[in-house]
Amino acid sequence: MSLKTQLARQFVRRLSPQDVLDLAGEAVREWMARMPVDERAAFLSRLVEENLSAALQGLGREERATLMNNLLPLLARHFPLEDIDILGAFADFKGPQTPDWERS
Repeated sequence: MSLKTQLARQFVRRLSPQDVLDLAGEAVREWMARMPVDERAAFLSRLVEENLSAALQGLGREERATLMNNLLPLLARHFPLEDIDILGAFADFKGPQTPDWERS
């Protein structure tokens, strides 16, 4: 791990949640502006896939349902719903034997 990475991690640990949110927003906007359009979807997909479990850790079924209900309208405003194949996206979906909100 580079010295810059270590220093950044130590710095971020000392920030308030609002400061982290502001900093993350600025960083994402800057990276997205520099990133070629054809790479953005792959980057966003990796960002979510690699961090969603950690972000949801400790949230129970009810909190997750509330979060999803709050996020769906936001997502609907930003995606072409008429072009999304919801049934196809879940055709091969196999949920975990034990949902992670029930694991200890």
